[in-house]
Amino acid sequence: MDMQAEFEIRHREFAQRFLRTAVVVDDEAYMPGHAGDGVQDPIVVPGRHSRLMHPNDSRAAGDRLKQALDARQIMDSFSSLGVICGVVGPVSSVMNTVRQADIVVLDWLLKNGEPGYTLQLLHELLTGESDHNSLRLVAIYTGEAQLENICTDIVAKLHDVGLDPVENETKTDIEYRHGRVALYAKSNVNMSETLKNRSVPEEYLPKKLIEDFASMTSGLLPGIALTSLTAVREGEHRILDRFTAKLDPAFLAHRVCLPDPEGAEGQIVAHVAEELRGLMDEAVAAESPAGKKAVETWIRRDRRANFEFGSRRLDQVQTIRLATEGLAASTLGEKDFKNLSIGFAGSAVAGLDENLAWTMSFRTVYNAPPPKLWLGSVVTMQEDGDEKHLLCMRPRCDSVRMKETESFLFVSLIEPNKKTEQLVVKIGSDDFARLGVELDPSGWVLRQFKPSPENDSVIAIERESGGDFEFTDTCGKRYIWRGELKAEYAQRIAEAFATRFSRVAVDESEWLRRMARTR
Repeated sequence: MDMQAEFEIRHREFAQRFLRTAVVVDDEAYMPGHAGDGVQDPIVVPGRHSRLMHPNDSRAAGDRLKQALDARQIMDSFSSLGVICGVVGPVSSVMNTVRQADIVVLDWLLKNGEPGYTLQLLHELLTGESDHNSLRLVAIYTGEAQLENICTDIVAKLHDVGLDPVENETKTDIEYRHGRVALYAKSNVNMSETLKNRSVPEEYLPKKLIEDFASMTSGLLPGIALTSLTAVREGEHRILDRFTAKLDPAFLAHRVCLPDPEGAEGQIVAHVAEELRGLMDEAVAAESPAGKKAVETWIRRDRRANFEFGSRRLDQVQTIRLATEGLAASTLGEKDFKNLSIGFAGSAVAGLDENLAWTMSFRTVYNAPPPKLWLGSVVTMQEDGDEKHLLCMRPRCDSVRMKETESFLFVSLIEPNKKTEQLVVKIGSDDFARLGVELDPSGWVLRQFKPSPENDSVIAIERESGGDFEFTDTCGKRYIWRGELKAEYAQRIAEAFATRFSRVAVDESEWLRRMARTR
């Protein structure tokens, strides 16, 4: 077995281990009797609404048979792969169920022989607040043969909600911003010769969908994430056992002794995160999803004879050595680091380095609870028609338990230079700005904010236009929230700020000072 095939098999195995739940929504599902148990359900024509043909559904019995779904077959097949599968009809509460599933399978004609209800489910599922930016696999499993027409309808729907869909050449897969919609026909549907492989029996559909999910998460970074999250899913009960109710009295004692008892929850969350980190570290170290073999496979899969890094060209073997052993082992110089991402990508893809830098330095802050203003918060204010980016420097411990209006100190974020700490800030949905932290007092900004009476902190409010959050100072000036630095990054900048602020001015020999600079 070659390295590429081995890599794909291992990744597919991890995708299968990661996946836990699937939901099939189909009102033509039926449950046959167990063979050999002395009782066999009669063969009937499945129809809409408890197998009764809807008055507006004029399809012939043979057409309706094409829509039939053997629920037991698909549930057993998912079960054999370690995935729990439920089959439900288009009831009013179905959205609550499908939101929880790793894989969602929808019939195309769910009500009255029309696709409108399915398109509405797709709309709610892919644009709901809890699903925003969620990686998701949705499959349409239908008795209709014209998958191209279904693809056209879905693409139009996804365009309407701004998910930027792109279909493949055969119009059987639709990639959108954060996931995929895969189209499959049921086994008794006569397909054109080019689409024969899209007609799949119930027993083989789960394996196909797992392969689809594996291809969605194929790559070095997705491999690390998938391995890490699989370890969390498989080890979550170990974490629950570590934080047991028998420790509640000790936790209450700890909470009572804190100057801010409400902070106790956040402290324990940090320790839970450390336990999860341990599970992930162990799994990644054992599986090495982005180790030397995976990196070599990634480069060989590209099939380029040469990789161009600026003005330097490396063949595939040299590129593998560069990627696995580092710059020091290659013929590239240290200054060629700026061309590495473009060289590996094969084209001038803008923003790759900035995106990764932002991902590594900023923490994800979800809408609940909304962002707080404290050390590490990055905001943008309008000044004389221009945008001014600021970094909040008020310590976190001083940004809670506020009873009255307080002053917040910000430092300016400017064009970067060699003397400044640098960071990448996400501006808008896809734009990034590399900025420097101006520690000089000339760039300081002092503003007053009033705390929210509910939690004694300065809390961001979602803008009326939707999406962004903003803070408002006591003068009515608004500050768009751009993100929050991870604690260690914010603390490093705070330390540099304190060091600069605490410099001691002395009168010394100018000759001695200059001699120190020349050594």
